[in-house]
Amino acid sequence: LGLAMSLDSIVAAMTAAFGALASDVDAARVDVAAFAPSPAGLRALDDHLASRAALAGHALSRADAACYASVVDALNASPEALTHARRWAAHVSARGDAARAGAATARTLEGAAAPTFERPAATANAEDASASEDGKKKKEKEKKAKKASEGKAATASTKRVDVSTLDVRVGRVTKAWEHPDAEKLWCENIDLGEKGVRQICSGLRAFKTKEQMEGARVCVIVNVKPGKLRDVKSDGLVLCASNADHTEVDFVIPPEGAAIGERVAFPGFEGEPEEVLNPKKKQLDAVCLDLKTNAEGVACYKDVPFTTSAGACTSSLKNCFIK
Repeated sequence: LGLAMSLDSIVAAMTAAFGALASDVDAARVDVAAFAPSPAGLRALDDHLASRAALAGHALSRADAACYASVVDALNASPEALTHARRWAAHVSARGDAARAGAATARTLEGAAAPTFERPAATANAEDASASEDGKKKKEKEKKAKKASEGKAATASTKRVDVSTLDVRVGRVTKAWEHPDAEKLWCENIDLGEKGVRQICSGLRAFKTKEQMEGARVCVIVNVKPGKLRDVKSDGLVLCASNADHTEVDFVIPPEGAAIGERVAFPGFEGEPEEVLNPKKKQLDAVCLDLKTNAEGVACYKDVPFTTSAGACTSSLKNCFIK
């Protein structure tokens, strides 16, 4: 009875910490028992999560907390890849009001004896699992000092080319007007919350009317290098999905409830973004090769959804590249 109460308290605390939740109805439809802590159950869980950020869709719920508490030990011990299940476990652990528990484990719930999720060995072995908290703080200071040096930071950034280098934010187009010297371009003012209002030029005149532009909720890469398109300043990149022959283009749309200015997350890729992407290193080009919508229209990086506090970002165009 004591163990059951302990697990119940952990599940309740993690559920409360998730914040924006899937509805109780959606969560109730998930048969957590189908994902037993066994090889077959873990494979079923991995398959279920192949196109979802969470068990009930794209927002974490009580079902995720209960399943996590049930399967985490088996997932830690499994020799199988289980890519989607491990990505989900890291996301649940991180969002469950957590604190880092050491280099060999993901973040674990504060104030309760929550189970911990061990990252795959290749990641765990990259750090000294026995490092103390003081040692970790020292490493953080050294990392910041290294980043402060422009030359050293440039060297470090060349080694990390994944979606964490991008700073993707939720925005809203407040004004759109025709570019005076380019018939394919819209000029837009986009509200990005704490990032302010940015002027951005987008090649969307053939696909969007002025009415469709103004008021649109969009995802914007805010750390591209500012420049000019036909003598008009552009400071950002609006992300859109496009079919193969570029005859259909539509926005990547953040869900209602995601705050303007919120950074879009990619569970499993939690690094800090580059301050400004360096065009000479072609970082954006490399990352965009793995930006796609899936069969449900969910925007993904390597099958990991574009995730906000209110759920995943989507597009009307399915199985298409994003740029």
